Amino acid sequence: MFSLRAGTPACLTVHDAEDSTISDAMQTVFPLETCSTLDWGGIEISLSYKYDLSMMADDIAQMIVALQASPSGTFQVDWPSSGFPYHWTLKWDPSIVEIHAIARPEPGAEDLTGRESVQTRKSSFVAGWQEVLRTIVSCLEASGYKDAQIAGLASLRQAAGRSATAPA
Repeated sequence: MFSLRAGTPACLTVHDAEDSTISDAMQTVFPLETCSTLDWGGIEISLSYKYDLSMMADDIAQMIVALQASPSGTFQVDWPSSGFPYHWTLKWDPSIVEIHAIARPEPGAEDLTGRESVQTRKSSFVAGWQEVLRTIVSCLEASGYKDAQIAGLASLRQAAGRSATAPA
């Protein structure tokens, strides 16, 4: 079993003109205690918007694009966050996604022994991640971030299923 809940994180609606990446901007706009929750085979893992998801957002967008581009395929990602230290291999067909995770030996890595692989409906998997991405994009836009300032914001918006164009 796999599920993802975006939650309703607070958004500080502050803007830093020096931010130029998704990660920088997310660390500016999200307070520390805001999290989404990933259920991995009965293990609940909190993903901080400020630190975990800020480092994962670009990879999440690439993963969603890959899943939507082909009815079947594979995708690998080595999540960069020390709070979510896993290497994922995804395999999917038109209806099911299977995710195999290998933890890096870092503090905070949940022991997945015997639970390394989970399956879920492809539509649910994509929808869960898109909800997280929409939450991120909404907060960044509410804080005044534009495509011209933040590299990858347009791609993030597109992967979230929102209009690919917004005022620069």
